[in-house]
Amino acid sequence: MFRKMTSVLTLSTLSVAVLLSACGTSTSSSTSSPASSRPEDTTKPAVTAKPAENVKLVFWDENAGPDRTPYLQEIINRFQTKNPNITVEYVGIPFSSAKQKYDVAIASNDTPDIGGVTGIWISDFAAKGTLLALDPFFDKWTEKDKITKSLVDYNRTLVPDKKLYQIPSTMYLDVFWYRSDLIKNAGLKPPTTWNDFFTDAEKLTDASKNQFGYTIRGGSGSINQLTTAMYAYSGVEHYFNDKGKATVNDPKNVEFLKKYVGMYKKFTPTSDITNAYKEMVATFDTGTAAMVQHNFGSYNNHLQSLGEGKFASTILPKSDNGKTIVAPTANGYGIFKNSKHPAEAWEFFKFILSSESQAYWNEKIGQMPINVDALQSDYVKKSQHIQDGANVMADKNTVVLDVPTYLPDYSSILAQTLEPNFQKVMSGTMTAEAFLDGWASAMEKAKVEYDKGIKK
Repeated sequence: MFRKMTSVLTLSTLSVAVLLSACGTSTSSSTSSPASSRPEDTTKPAVTAKPAENVKLVFWDENAGPDRTPYLQEIINRFQTKNPNITVEYVGIPFSSAKQKYDVAIASNDTPDIGGVTGIWISDFAAKGTLLALDPFFDKWTEKDKITKSLVDYNRTLVPDKKLYQIPSTMYLDVFWYRSDLIKNAGLKPPTTWNDFFTDAEKLTDASKNQFGYTIRGGSGSINQLTTAMYAYSGVEHYFNDKGKATVNDPKNVEFLKKYVGMYKKFTPTSDITNAYKEMVATFDTGTAAMVQHNFGSYNNHLQSLGEGKFASTILPKSDNGKTIVAPTANGYGIFKNSKHPAEAWEFFKFILSSESQAYWNEKIGQMPINVDALQSDYVKKSQHIQDGANVMADKNTVVLDVPTYLPDYSSILAQTLEPNFQKVMSGTMTAEAFLDGWASAMEKAKVEYDKGIKK
């Protein structure tokens, strides 16, 4: 799936020529009748086209914040300049409360025209019938071939009807961001192996100075990161085995979780148990923690806070079996069925996916474009973490974990069950075995229900 994508990425980032057939673009122009030879015809009033209707679109940003909002607003401003009849109303929502806000809006039939839809929400929203299938728009778009095909194809697999309900605007992988200056000064190795990672976390901790080797995400969003780290460590290649049993409670995953949670309050701050994205990144950027697991998207935060030369990244280490297990994420946008202006919403969609917007947006947030023209921008060519991502995805030993985000209950299981229970594991009131067994049971039940629906 993703190897087709990364072959494009690697060619682009390594400056190997990627030639695309020119896509014809349609231009609109006013039409008039041929000039008549009869004098009296010249006195008739000219036929003018009906003015474009003024339309307002409501746009929800599901991950609003100072490191993203200004750039989305700039894209909106650029779009409105080119489309003066369309006004886009920006509504920013913090990610920690975005899913809940969407759920309320869906229940009350009050959804936006267009909004950010993360990959793990696609199946849930599609099952609720709230998203518009984008196929009629996308299939007729003259520049559709410039959007990474493997991502589009993958999104179709997330829903039973194989329709396209979300198109990505960015792609990223999880990495370990680390303080390269602190590791060098301490005579340690960057966390390119799991042994080095756990060693660094211990050796870089001095609790008396409020300095810790690592920071764990214990609050909102914790399970996605835990999944990536756990499978990277264990080397288990599939989320479900061939008998339909979840592998999250595999002995190697249990082994990792015990080591990982064992760092809490020893080599990590006590506040980690409730820390979500912002708090976790701040812990790293203020120097309280020397390492943090997050994706490409926090690059600019680290650059602004720490400056060049003081931090670096590495893809999560290989497992003992030599496999690199990754779980790429491609977030994007969807158009909601309640929109009274789907055609105008698609015009905005196309603008977001254009090479100009893609290059601008992904450079500002430090992530990987999905428009192949934007992949040849100077930003991509000079970004170490993007280059590393392209290289690891092209590695024959890399395995893309088949995380079952297609399960309609997937995101609710994470938020309502697994996140609270992970905090119990961190606090010592639940064992790692009980947590992972419960996780496996919940996912197996969701898969059975999903498979039943497919067979109907």
